[in-house]
Amino acid sequence: MAGARALGIFEQMVKINSIAEIRMGITLRGRDATRAVENGSCRLVRISDVSQDGTWLNADFAQIEPAERIREEQFLRSGDVLFPNRGTRTTAIVFRLDTIRTIAGAQFFVLRPEASRVLPEYLAWFLRTEESARHFEGRRKGTYVQIVERRDLEELELPLPPLEVQRKIVDVACLAVEERILGEKLATLKARLVAGELLGAARGGERHGDTDTRTNTD
Repeated sequence: MAGARALGIFEQMVKINSIAEIRMGITLRGRDATRAVENGSCRLVRISDVSQDGTWLNADFAQIEPAERIREEQFLRSGDVLFPNRGTRTTAIVFRLDTIRTIAGAQFFVLRPEASRVLPEYLAWFLRTEESARHFEGRRKGTYVQIVERRDLEELELPLPPLEVQRKIVDVACLAVEERILGEKLATLKARLVAGELLGAARGGERHGDTDTRTNTD
């Protein structure tokens, strides 16, 4: 989807920091701070858990035992938007899981939207658009690891239509993702079916060749 403007519903443009609280994820100190441990008291979301299209690649988050105390407001709440600030991918996802005592590390910005003005799913959708990708493309810093700075996220502008229009955009975007996923699954099944048929034909041809050989011998 090209963006909210392309849908003919352009309204006002606002900066993200005017509609959402933005904070850095938690910096976990210590060499083994993010190491998975059995029965850890917290769960940690990693960048690798998030797909490009804003779905969970893994929702069974690693259990960890932080050395420092985690404040209550640092745990993720339903509706928080996670935006990776490292790497070259521009993606975002809404936390809507029942997993308790879950935190995001410093590799994420955590956005807590103002519910009366913007839907978390709409904000995450816009952060995944090509328009957002272009905004961050020229602003990422770093040689080996590309980093998005907080001010670059704060200054990103997005169109802010009424909530009911935001909801329609989100619904259409979700359908597009589902369609793509189903298409990929169908393509995989077709490929397996064709491979199976070809293999069956090859084996059938091999048996036919053996029969011809025996007939010629007789």
